[in-house]
Amino acid sequence: MSSAPKEIVQQAYDHIAEWYLDWASTQPSPRERYTDKVLAHAPSSPHILELGCGSGVPITRMLLDRGARVVANDISSKQLSMAKAQCPSAQFVPGDMAALSFAPASFDGVVCFYTIFHLPRAEQRGMLANICSWLKPGGMFAFNLATVDEEEIHGEFLGHGMFWSSFGVEESMKMVREVGLEVVEAEVLEAGDGRLEESDPDYGVKFMWVVARKGE
Repeated sequence: MSSAPKEIVQQAYDHIAEWYLDWASTQPSPRERYTDKVLAHAPSSPHILELGCGSGVPITRMLLDRGARVVANDISSKQLSMAKAQCPSAQFVPGDMAALSFAPASFDGVVCFYTIFHLPRAEQRGMLANICSWLKPGGMFAFNLATVDEEEIHGEFLGHGMFWSSFGVEESMKMVREVGLEVVEAEVLEAGDGRLEESDPDYGVKFMWVVARKGE
């Protein structure tokens, strides 16, 4: 078993892909509400980047149904294969999101849920700076972050090793602003609106949900 953080994440999501499709389809989450905030400020038929698309449900499917042209990325080849089956009209880009390259001002909006905290903390600022670069002026970026201040968390997720890394809330917000994004809205919410059963892997976990805008 690998000890490299990104290989740990990739292998875990490959193994839990079927479970994750069911979980993402049924767990209460602000994902759709925050995606709506991006679409509300985008032109018709917007070009949207989704980072960490998983199996394509619910967000890739939602974006396509709302008329978006979608470029979607995930590190898990199994998840990406499932997403292609669910959402064949999207364009899929495999691999590490921190290694992606797009021309500046390529996208009207970006969404990235349950993903940035799987990057090593040292790479998160650079990832946010890339996203800011890829956004068109005035474009919106919706995402969530963990709220704990831990450089490396090696844990277990459904029987598989997993890696997380996170700054605390204040440091994360500072980082977002430093890359040139304006925070439009931010809130800390308990996963599942606090209604999850103890058996859920996100039981009791709090995430910071953010909408940010690139300046004109």
